[in-house]
Amino acid sequence: MNEQKDSPLRKQAWDYFAIHAAQRITTFNFYLGLSFLVATAYFASFKTDSNLQTARPVLAALLCFFSFIFWKLDQRNRFLVKHAERALKHFEGLDLVDSDAMLFTQEEIETNSSRLKGWRRTLFWKWQLSYADCFNLVFAAFFILGLLGLVDCYWQHPNFSVLPLY
Repeated sequence: MNEQKDSPLRKQAWDYFAIHAAQRITTFNFYLGLSFLVATAYFASFKTDSNLQTARPVLAALLCFFSFIFWKLDQRNRFLVKHAERALKHFEGLDLVDSDAMLFTQEEIETNSSRLKGWRRTLFWKWQLSYADCFNLVFAAFFILGLLGLVDCYWQHPNFSVLPLY
């Protein structure tokens, strides 16, 4: 493929990558703000003079719900970013340049070669976590917090229901 013919496709792939990578970070930042707000309200409901005590089960359920929804949104954004990365790797392969200049291709090779093997996997402080790994840990932490909140509400009030039954 010649330079003039693949240039618009290369630009399209780069723009697609940039949009979805930025969208992924923006969505995650929004999730963090929203979840911290809900978690703060949840913990504030434990104050004895708080008027949020009755909202505690709803707040815990919201943490679980937001974690699930934003986790699914992140999976979709990650898919779109990986899709663009494949196209960009293809264009890198068409260029006759030094392998060090092939950012997407070289990053994948270096990441795979630096993975810990054997007993070294137990050294968690040396793990190289991807964005997806880190995001998933945060989603799981807030989900578990919400789940523990729901269990606590049920434990303290066995007849509790998040949704009123009519």
